[in-house]
Amino acid sequence: MNHSLFENCSYHYPNEPSFENCTLTTAPCVLIQDLNTAISVNFYAYYVTISLFSVAALANCYCLCITVPLFFEMEEESKKRYIFLLTRCLSCICMVFSMILTTSVFEQILTPSSSNFFIYAPLAIASTTCMFGLLGSYVGLALLLYIGVMYPMIFKTQISLRLVYLMVSSIYLVSLLISIPIGIFQAAIQSPGGLINCTQKTCVPWVNLIEFIISGICLVFTIAILFFVFISLVRHNQKLKRTDTLSSSASSMKRVRRRLGWAIIAVIFISAAQIIPYLYLLDVAPHDVDTCNGFYRSNKFMGEVIAGFAESLVWIFVFLFDPIANIFCDKKMSEKVKNQFKTLNDRMPNAALASSLVPR
Repeated sequence: MNHSLFENCSYHYPNEPSFENCTLTTAPCVLIQDLNTAISVNFYAYYVTISLFSVAALANCYCLCITVPLFFEMEEESKKRYIFLLTRCLSCICMVFSMILTTSVFEQILTPSSSNFFIYAPLAIASTTCMFGLLGSYVGLALLLYIGVMYPMIFKTQISLRLVYLMVSSIYLVSLLISIPIGIFQAAIQSPGGLINCTQKTCVPWVNLIEFIISGICLVFTIAILFFVFISLVRHNQKLKRTDTLSSSASSMKRVRRRLGWAIIAVIFISAAQIIPYLYLLDVAPHDVDTCNGFYRSNKFMGEVIAGFAESLVWIFVFLFDPIANIFCDKKMSEKVKNQFKTLNDRMPNAALASSLVPR
């Protein structure tokens, strides 16, 4: 008479028959429980993540809809700074939609296949390009603010709008060149048997290491520039206070410092989002959870699920609060939002009155 591997377990799960032949373990009950707990957590985390990513996408789209009209109404000098606000919104929107598509398509729709390479590669390249572009936008805006405050004549005479456009184009071109090989190898890892054979023992560790080094260098450089500009502006402001030459632009200086402060916080969170996956990388191939090799590592699978959810929450925090910070740290944008809400509030009673007069 055949005995079930899980017959002595206190709790039973519908997927137990799939692992009846996985006998190279002394704790099958613990492993099956860990596996199903991770599956349940992953199920709820998926819908929470998709919902919050959607909210973040709407917030960035709203910020973009506010920024674009203001951009075309501004003088050339003001446009220099707003270009980077536009690129930040666009980068966040692109990253959010790439993450939504990657999460929904690969976790819920597609099965593991070599043909997935041609779907995953463009998404990975676009997302990585926008991430580096977002970091570049933080750096570019910080440097412009630094020059505008410390060297106003140079900002007015030497920094032209064309130069800023060239700066933005260079940032995204370099980001694309860096992202293409990273995205291709990420797609190879997620598409076993594809054009590029990237195995766990040979290719994956090197890809992860190179990606970690490149991301680390970019993040450290970004944080260093932001801290340098922030500290320089704070010291400059204190110097003006000591000499009693602080002008009426004190409120704008405060907004600049707040914007830089948020940028530093955002980049620190992006750094955390980049580090989290490397702390919980599984030593099994992607989509290997349904095999015995994955079953034996169910406890690690739980760690990966939690790490993935934590990484998503960190990105959501950045995507959600970046447009909010853009609005509150910019006088024109905040005034436009206030006017929109005031207009909406004025129309609400009229709408309620009109609906009450409609015959039932």
